Amino acid sequence: MVIKLFRGNYNFFDYKYNITNYTGQDYGGIAQYVYLIFSIILMTILLISLRKLSKEKVNKIIKVVSIFLIIIYIVKTTWESIYDIKLSGSFNTGLLPLDTCSIIMLAGIISGFGKGKIKVLADSWLSTGGVVGGVATMLYLNAFKYYPFFSFGAFYSMIWHFLMVFLGLLLIVTNYVDIKYKTILHGYLFHLLISIFVIPIDFIYNFDFMLYLNLGGIPIFEDIASHLTSINMQILNPCLMLVLYYIAFNIVFIIPLGIKKIKQIVNN
Repeated sequence: MVIKLFRGNYNFFDYKYNITNYTGQDYGGIAQYVYLIFSIILMTILLISLRKLSKEKVNKIIKVVSIFLIIIYIVKTTWESIYDIKLSGSFNTGLLPLDTCSIIMLAGIISGFGKGKIKVLADSWLSTGGVVGGVATMLYLNAFKYYPFFSFGAFYSMIWHFLMVFLGLLLIVTNYVDIKYKTILHGYLFHLLISIFVIPIDFIYNFDFMLYLNLGGIPIFEDIASHLTSINMQILNPCLMLVLYYIAFNIVFIIPLGIKKIKQIVNN
């Protein structure tokens, strides 16, 4: 494990290919632990402080966070695209907002401004899939493979995934969303609706958005997907990934139990 942060000769807004001698030293090292510890402390303070907010105020926070995420996504994509076009002469299609963590932009807008059943689905995704996706990424922030801790690329990812988890947990601790098993199903249904659009794009253009094509980066299952592809059964990869997503959504079901215990301690 790397026991110190990378301190090379680079500027905060440098693009990944322009950061000399950086080969992912902060990935899985002390940078990861600094980020996690700070995030846990800050998130705990925020959630305890905001736990008694009314639904109207929570809804305002959803709106603000969602709009903020869209703005920084546009800024980051524009920033990165300028470098990509300069270096390769083409737009990096991997920047399209079709990965799992980008769903929060759509879910947040629908949750904040929508009504009816579609809002219920969006609320459910934020408090289930959004939390799981955010936590999974925070544990091993992929951005550290390409950007050192003190860089715009890393800060963007750190802020993004912190807000994914924070927003979902805020909905739970304020009882904006009452987590029941149907909440898990509603959140998963919202995920499925997005997947219906993404899966064909993955297969047609050979992308791996939402990991449906190759399950890229998932230990063991990436190898299974690779084997299925080698025997011309790649069509089963999305099915395998959907099962993993379903399992992940169910993990959220234990969160309210922990939050209730914490609430009892705080209130006493």
